Amino acid sequence: MVRKIQTLFLAHKHIHLRWLKAHVGYLGNECADQLAKEAITKGDPFLLPKPLSYLKAEIKSAALSIWQDNWDNGETGRSAHDIVPRVSNKPVGWNREEVMFVTGHGPFPSYLLRFNLRTHDNCSCGEKGDPMHYATKCRFTLSWHFQTPTVSLKLQWLKNILTNNLSRTRLRLLMRFICDENNLIVVDNN
Repeated sequence: MVRKIQTLFLAHKHIHLRWLKAHVGYLGNECADQLAKEAITKGDPFLLPKPLSYLKAEIKSAALSIWQDNWDNGETGRSAHDIVPRVSNKPVGWNREEVMFVTGHGPFPSYLLRFNLRTHDNCSCGEKGDPMHYATKCRFTLSWHFQTPTVSLKLQWLKNILTNNLSRTRLRLLMRFICDENNLIVVDNN
């Protein structure tokens, strides 16, 4: 429609557009005002339907808002929430080993004890077998150790590991070792 109007303007040089301060005194504008008022008083306002893209964006926004609220107020996934506090349709790019480490869900005695798959949560070296133990202290995983963070910097330490490609590679190798050599690092009395 705009192109047609532009073509008409180019073809008819005597037609000019100009801004009018008010509709009063201009017959065409007064007729347009009258028709608009009649449509409103009849309860039949002229509504333009919203485009599909707008509706999709609104639905996506509402869904993300609900998801964010559930993520913020949930009781599970708190370790992952601390690292990724905002929900998104874009994947975080973690692989299986990184997810296991961050969530603590994996071949860790501290996790397996929760499901009665172990009688204790100790590593075979005698300390509590959680992800931090294997990443920083365990004598069986010495080749993959990271520097032990202070308690106050643990979250930043983990974020730094997950944003550094070399550290992520070491973390994946550590997790593969733990999974492959689980009988070496986990002693069970069952």
